Amino acid sequence: MVSLDRKYLLVMMEAGYVYLGMQRFEEATKVFEGIAALAPDSEVPIVALGGVSFCKGDFKDSIRHYKKALKIDPDSLFAKVYLGEALFFSGEKEKAMNFLQEVLKADHDGAAGNFAKALLEAIDHGFTPGMILEKEGKQAHAKAQTQVH
Repeated sequence: MVSLDRKYLLVMMEAGYVYLGMQRFEEATKVFEGIAALAPDSEVPIVALGGVSFCKGDFKDSIRHYKKALKIDPDSLFAKVYLGEALFFSGEKEKAMNFLQEVLKADHDGAAGNFAKALLEAIDHGFTPGMILEKEGKQAHAKAQTQVH
């Protein structure tokens, strides 16, 4: 393993999020996989890979990534909130609600907590995954991924 300063890893993560925001999923995947290889003890690039899968509409794969991230860091609020989102979009509302409420309780005013709060409020107001056109949903999630991190 090559040791890199954290600031360089952050720059690479930003590059991956730029690709994700542009819906250049293959490039984003390569960037995040490279970072995961350079920082195997960090759940952050694995969460980002889950975000790529989510934006592609592959909720099963995104759930797999988020669960893998939680094996690295069981307390990762970002892995939990995005897992909740992916579970909701895959039709597992009750499981999703549990994760989202857990994140909101742990991080009420933080970035992960605010995302959980917004999604919970939307669900409470009748939001369903089917209400979003496929392309708009991918773009909205890509934007959320780049803003939260």
